Amino acid sequence: MTEQKHSLLRHLGIRPRRAPHLGERELAVMSLLWRGKSLSATQLLDAMPAADIGLSTVQSTLERLYRKGLVSRRKEARAFVYRHTIDREELIRILLRDITQDIAGGDLLPVIAGFARYVADDDAATASAIAALRGGDRNAADDD
Repeated sequence: MTEQKHSLLRHLGIRPRRAPHLGERELAVMSLLWRGKSLSATQLLDAMPAADIGLSTVQSTLERLYRKGLVSRRKEARAFVYRHTIDREELIRILLRDITQDIAGGDLLPVIAGFARYVADDDAATASAIAALRGGDRNAADDD
């Protein structure tokens, strides 16, 4: 969002949507939902690798994600089925905007410089991500 839009939103008393804090379990659930299929709590539990948690834990995690607006749900038979409401890329964009505003005072240069140093530290992952972007497969880098 440009500074002019930020200024207008601030003048109107409207804050841009901030990224919600996500815990480790919430991120694990979102990662499964970002694969595209709507899933029930039982299906999510079955899909979680080495999850030594119970169904009620997955259900409470889904309830928190629902209240945060990150998942939608619909009733199928006797259970809710959940789907993500925000793409991974969009959440990353919001997080980067928050970091830019909160830590860098709106200055993109330190954010871009920090990101450039981050990707330079792992040449193989960077090459894989660039190849995925060139090939148009935006999700290939996510599967690593």
